[in-house]
Amino acid sequence: MKARWIRIGRVNPIEFETVTTHLALAQGSESQPVLAWGEDEMHYHFALLAPRRLAPGRSSRWGAWGLAPAVAAYRQFGVGAYFEQEGIWLHGRCIGEARVQAIGACALIASTFLATFPANCVITPSALIEDALRRRLEAQHGWQFDHSWPSALERLERIVA
Repeated sequence: MKARWIRIGRVNPIEFETVTTHLALAQGSESQPVLAWGEDEMHYHFALLAPRRLAPGRSSRWGAWGLAPAVAAYRQFGVGAYFEQEGIWLHGRCIGEARVQAIGACALIASTFLATFPANCVITPSALIEDALRRRLEAQHGWQFDHSWPSALERLERIVA
C-alpha cells in the first residue's frame, strides 16, 4: 500500500498539533496513510494519520500500534525505549508523550523523538531518524512511502485564513 510522508518543517509543538489535526480532518476513509514530520530545537515531531479501517478495531490499541515503529527505530540506535502509558519511555521516564485521537475518518497517533539521545551529546540528524522510522513503518505495516506536499485542502493557510 502506498503512503505519504509530509515534512512540515520547523514548528513548535502547538503548531505541529494544529497542522496534524487539520491534515487528519482533510483525509477521507479511503485516503492513503500519512506520516507528518516536524522539527524544533530539541525534538522531532511525528504524527501517523491512518484511515480508521487500517487501525486496530479498538481505539485503546491505537497507541501501541502507532508507536511500535518509533520504539523500534529508537532501538535501532541502541536506545532501549519502550511503550508504556500512552507514550514512549526510557529508564522509567517519559521521553515522548503520545497524542492518540480519532479525528474525522482517521486515527491520529503522534509523539516525538529526542533530537539528542541520552547517551550522546550531539544532535542525531533528522534524516537518520526519519529513515529508521520509515523503514520500521514499512516493515510493520507493509506501506511504501512517497514524499509529498500537502494538497490545497490540507495546507495550513486554510486554518489561519
